[in-house]
Amino acid sequence: MIKLNNNQMYKIEHLFKEIKFYMGKSALDGLMGEAYVDNLESPTIAYLLIRQYCFINGNSKSELAKEVLKELPNTCKRIIANDEWSDAIESCYDNFEKAKRYSLKKEKGIFNKQDLKKFSESLNSEYQINPIDERIYKLIKADNEDSKQMRITDDYMNKGIGVCCFRDDEIVGICSSDIIYKDGIEINIRVKQEYKHKGIGTAMAAKLILMCLEKGIYPSWDASNLNSLGLAKKLGYNYDSEYTIYKINE
Repeated sequence: MIKLNNNQMYKIEHLFKEIKFYMGKSALDGLMGEAYVDNLESPTIAYLLIRQYCFINGNSKSELAKEVLKELPNTCKRIIANDEWSDAIESCYDNFEKAKRYSLKKEKGIFNKQDLKKFSESLNSEYQINPIDERIYKLIKADNEDSKQMRITDDYMNKGIGVCCFRDDEIVGICSSDIIYKDGIEINIRVKQEYKHKGIGTAMAAKLILMCLEKGIYPSWDASNLNSLGLAKKLGYNYDSEYTIYKINE
């Protein structure tokens, strides 16, 4: 497979027009991750690698498809593809898990700012939600639990945006950009287990969405479970569809 440089991404855009998990768009925009093709002039298979995810498309029936799947790096073992790739993936790997994710529509002008403001101010006074500045960013990176469970944007002070919820001096929740793409981010939320079901995730997400809207950035949301999907709908997103993700186990 041949690695593409940023000015060659146009060669594979047609293969990822229906991309569900928007983080794949970051590679196409040349901001994060890598892209590979089998042929520069007329690609039949291409894949994107971002974080631990692989997005793959093209001719799933060819012998090359199985070869490509077997050669994916061990660090990218969560595979997202259309249904045509299911047989190839399941025949290639002996040990895998299938799960559903839920795509939200990427629509502008859908958010009710008054509702978001109300949600963002809904916590009682023992909690404070602050934008992530350099001091808070360093606190997050220094916290082993947070750094293991929460992925946030690389080069954060120049490219990232997010909020952090404190109770006294304890970080109890983080809502931040993870993957970025042109004019948008992928929202990532974490609330400590003992503080869940208190509205912290809702308040932080509403605050971050408002911040994004003020900056002209689209706050993309993709749900890994039904609770996340429900929260997205509450905040103003509209459901698009479900899709399958494969986790490959060694």
